[in-house]
Parts: sequence; structure tokens; C-alpha cells
Amino acid sequence: RFRASARVVGCCFVAASAGWHDGCIGALIPYLQVYYGGVSDEKVALVFIGSFTGYILASLLNVTLSNRLGLGRLIVLGACAQGLASAVIAFRPPFIAIAICYAVAGFGLALQDAQFNTYIARLPGAPTKLGVVHAIYGIGALLSPAAATLLMRANLPPPLFYLTNLAWCIASLGVLLLGFGFGGGDFSGRQTEVEADDRVASLKTVVSDRVVWAALMFVSLYTGSETSEAGWIVSFLMRERDGGSMSGYASSAFYTGLTSGRVVLLPLTAVLNDKRAVTLYAALALAMQVVVWTSPVFLVDFIAVAACGFVMGPVYPVTVSLVTKATPHGYHPGALSLMASVGQSGSAFLPFLVGTLAESFGIGALQPVLIAMFALMILLWQLVP
Repeated sequence: RFRASARVVGCCFVAASAGWHDGCIGALIPYLQVYYGGVSDEKVALVFIGSFTGYILASLLNVTLSNRLGLGRLIVLGACAQGLASAVIAFRPPFIAIAICYAVAGFGLALQDAQFNTYIARLPGAPTKLGVVHAIYGIGALLSPAAATLLMRANLPPPLFYLTNLAWCIASLGVLLLGFGFGGGDFSGRQTEVEADDRVASLKTVVSDRVVWAALMFVSLYTGSETSEAGWIVSFLMRERDGGSMSGYASSAFYTGLTSGRVVLLPLTAVLNDKRAVTLYAALALAMQVVVWTSPVFLVDFIAVAACGFVMGPVYPVTVSLVTKATPHGYHPGALSLMASVGQSGSAFLPFLVGTLAESFGIGALQPVLIAMFALMILLWQLVP
């Protein structure tokens, strides 16, 4: 029982560590640009391409690694990769090395994301537990931009902030080893005689499933929208709304909304049902982006960013829960791995696209891109059964 509890706590630590990593970059981008001699938006966006590379590699290898290593070993391996990348960044390497480290971290994060979602999704009361674990991700993501902004205002060299990321990795690794040890298996305790013969489905089998395909495309846009907003909103408010250093807290406001939404909106989601709830939340998020785009008032935009995070909060946990209900047990490792990896690939590629457009058209390109992504999300969600 102790080890079972440690596994759940370990998954919570992994989620918090991932949130801390994902949340800090938006607040750090303006300071990294200054620290590395005024690198352009397009060049600084290479960190997102680095993440994209790591996520794609993880999506291609995860099913094979799941079969050979098992959940316990794989989640520990992911934490080690993330920690190694954070340690190298903290040594203040050339900027291009940071992009490479983000590829290593992305690989580790995608492995961890797939494993903890697979483990939690197989527990009794999975929808609620997934909501809580993803809310913990949000707590990490809302605290790290605030911490980064405070430390940058104290003139700390930006790469040194990654020592905090390393500390999170060490903490999560310790708890994971307590719970999972270094063993394989799914640890779910729900394997029946039928499931014992139901080995992890191949990647080809998983991607042939219509539910998985629709969910993959939807989640890719969702995570891309989330990370584009959190990653570039600080720069947008600094340049377009003259928000100054206070703009750094906008990323925290977004993740505060995201975290609270994952808990507060659970009852409403249950009443509306998954299909209608997610459609409503995506439409409201689109409306908030229209407000940010059209309102010149910093405070109004700040509140709209937080509100956007609030309505986006339940979307990812609901999608994970729906996929596990609609697919066979053997599909879960592959399906959730692909959701994590391809979804996170969206969170890397789409912010890079925003950075490239910002270099050519200005940071104001952020809002039209986000509005288009939310509109596509609404359309894609109608394909999910």
C-alpha cells in the first residue's frame, strides 16, 4: 500500500516538475534574448523546435520502450533525461546548446507524460484523479513564471534559473524510485485474464483507430494553443501594451486559471457531458483571445488571459479520460504516449510558428494565430465520438 501511494505521489511530482519546466520559458524569453546579446524571436523560438524534436522521438520510441522496459523504468528514464538537460542549461552554455537541451528535456518529459497518464488513467476514479494530477501540473506551471520573474528582476543570469528545474527532477526521481523502483509492468492492479494476453498494441495498430486519430489532432492544437499563449503572452504585453516587468506575471495568471479550471469546472463538465463541455470551453477561450487582440488596456488583457486559462483547464484531462474509455486496454500505452508526444509536439511547433511570424509581422501576430487554432479545435472536437 505504501508503494502504491508513492506511485501516485510520484506521478504528482512528475506533473509538477513538467509544469515548472513548461511554465518558466515564457517569462524567461525576454531576459534570455538580452542575456544572449539580443537574439531574435525566430532564433529564441528554436527552444520550441528542440522540444518538438524530443517529443517526436519519444512518440516514435515509446511503444517499443514500453514493451521492453515497462512503465516503471521508462518514467524514471524520462526524469533522468529532463534532469540532465536542466543541469547543462544551468552551466550557461551557448544559446544553441539550450535548444539542444530542450530536445533532451522534451524527450524525457514526453516519456514521463505518457507513463503517468497511463498509470493514473487505469486507477479507480480515473477522471477525477486525472483532473487533480493535471491541476498539479498547472500549479507548477503557474509558480515557475512568478519565480522566474522575481529572480530576473533581481538580475539573476537567466540560465541559472534551471537549477530549480534540476531540483524538481531530483525530487520527483526520488519519489518515483520509492514507488516504482526500477521495475517494469503497468502497476495498475487491474489486469484481468483477458488483459494478461492483451499485450501493448503496436504503434501501427494504435494509429489505425479513429478515436486516437481525432484525439491526436485535437490535443496537438490544444497544447499548441496553451504553450503559445503562455510562451509569448509576456512578450506581447511588454511590447504591445507597455506592461513592463509586470507582464511576467501574465504567464502565471494563465496557469492559475488553468489550474483552478481543472478543479472548479469538474461539476459543470459532468453536467454538460464531455462533448458539449469541451466545445463550450474552446468557444469561450476563443472569445478571450478576441478580447486580448482588440482591447488596448493592459489590465483587461491580463484578466482575459487568466480567464482563457480557466476555461482551457479541463480540456486535456477530459480528452485523456475519453480516449481510455473508448479504446481497448492494450491501446492505452500507445494511445496516451502518442497523445503526450504528438500533443507536446504541437506545443513546440506552434510556438515556433508564432516566433517566426512575430519576426516578420510583429508580436501582434500571436492573437490571430491563437484564434485560428481555437476555431480548428472546435471543428476537430466534433470528430471525437
